[in-house]
Amino acid sequence: MIIKITHGYTEYSVDTTKAIDLSIPYNFNGDQPNFYDVEKGISTPLQTGKKNWSVVKGAGCNVLEVSFNIHCSGTHTECVGHLLGGSSNIGSILKDIFLPAVLVTIDPIIFKNTNESYHCDIDENEYVITKELIKTQLEKWINFNPIALIIRTIPNKIEKQFYRFNVNVPPFFTNDALKYISHFKIEHLIVDIPSLDRMDDKGILGNHRLFWGARKISSNDLDMESQKTITELAYIPNLVKDGIYLLNIQIPHFVCDAAPSRPFIYPI
Repeated sequence: MIIKITHGYTEYSVDTTKAIDLSIPYNFNGDQPNFYDVEKGISTPLQTGKKNWSVVKGAGCNVLEVSFNIHCSGTHTECVGHLLGGSSNIGSILKDIFLPAVLVTIDPIIFKNTNESYHCDIDENEYVITKELIKTQLEKWINFNPIALIIRTIPNKIEKQFYRFNVNVPPFFTNDALKYISHFKIEHLIVDIPSLDRMDDKGILGNHRLFWGARKISSNDLDMESQKTITELAYIPNLVKDGIYLLNIQIPHFVCDAAPSRPFIYPI
């Protein structure tokens, strides 16, 4: 199906059959990405008394129960509730079917080669995603007025979908990068790493706080009504070119700070 969408003063054509899936398939019985060495997600048949609800065990249908860590073992989308006390509702936030998005590819650099900052002590040879790296790529598309930014990091091996990130240590963003992204008025950020922040940032989650409105990194002055989202542990195939797309983020309606997600992009 071909649909017409107007963004700004320009009409774009979209072929809905050309969707590109940016999620990592969640295989309960196979390889999964893993952050912080959490337990793998599992699925097991329901057991009621002596009855095992599995077709191979003689049941009329399969009735599976699943257990998984939303944040650490698969593609997921989170809201400001990730940093707030009380309940939150990621499912109430993503209401737009199509979001104007830009995809850029970033080659992270070691921290000693930048003048940018981070909110805790880090080794000078750790890899970071900087404001300058993002600015160079994103400003090529400034006239498109994107509200979503998708960042692919390189190297981008297929195996990255299933890394144990305690072993394959990921890059993370500088604080300057998040301030720039927020200044650019990006509302939805999609990354192929497990977190915007360093794996150990003393529990501050400083870049998350900056994205959700904190004026000071260690403060709780967040925009508690923020409609902005972060999607982590995505995977962008190498054949997909940098440029402008329409983004659709599919999630179940979890009344929670985050939900497993399936972002699609559509060439326009």
